[in-house]
Amino acid sequence: MIKLFVSDIDGTLMDRNKQIRKEDIDAIRLAHRQGVHICLASGRMHEEIKVVMELLGVPCYAVCQNGATIMDQGGAVIRASTFQADLALALQQLTAPSDLVTVICGSEGNYVARQTAETELVGTRFLTPLIERRQLIEDMANGMPVTKFSIYGEVPLLERMLETLDERFADRITASFSDPDGIDVMPGGVDKGAAVEALMQLLDIRREETACIGDSFNDLAMFRICSRSFAMSHSHDTVLTTATHRADTVGQALNVLLAV
Repeated sequence: MIKLFVSDIDGTLMDRNKQIRKEDIDAIRLAHRQGVHICLASGRMHEEIKVVMELLGVPCYAVCQNGATIMDQGGAVIRASTFQADLALALQQLTAPSDLVTVICGSEGNYVARQTAETELVGTRFLTPLIERRQLIEDMANGMPVTKFSIYGEVPLLERMLETLDERFADRITASFSDPDGIDVMPGGVDKGAAVEALMQLLDIRREETACIGDSFNDLAMFRICSRSFAMSHSHDTVLTTATHRADTVGQALNVLLAV
């Protein structure tokens, strides 16, 4: 019997129209009634994840911004990781080209230095509005906590950006694709897997009592931590081969797990 179930949100629990299947909601509620801890692990900030929790109607732990912040069921911070100011500024400068859209994420909001047609289009992906913060770079220099950079654009540009990030910053950052046309950059050592492992230790849950589901490269770290991992059937081949199982829906995965 599993004791902890971790689900990615976008492309997994929530579709492109920001809808959640009734069968998935029912399966999560059933798992909760049977004593399974539920955790939502996402690149999204906690305010956005709270919207999903309300739809589910069950208390959930949250791994926010790909592991930068871990929240308990009551919304209290368990652990938070932020960039050092000099590193955040260097990343901002590197990811500022006009052919990319960079969203700078903090614990209290997702920010852009200027709202443009491009940033407004990217903003439709988020569950809370992007905030225009014209003094953003100055605030970062003065120590504004930054937890993640989300960068959107054409795939070849993003692939080159990942190569450049690795060359420039190496283990000072963790970076990967989180959307088909978006990459996330977190502080070094921060990923969903490290966050899930920290939550397992807090709850005194063993690896063999955990399971997770996701659909993208930023889910691979938690696949390696959990004893049973499900990749959504539409995932990239690398994601599918890293997981121990595949599923069409979250409900399908939970039905398999709860039947054991």
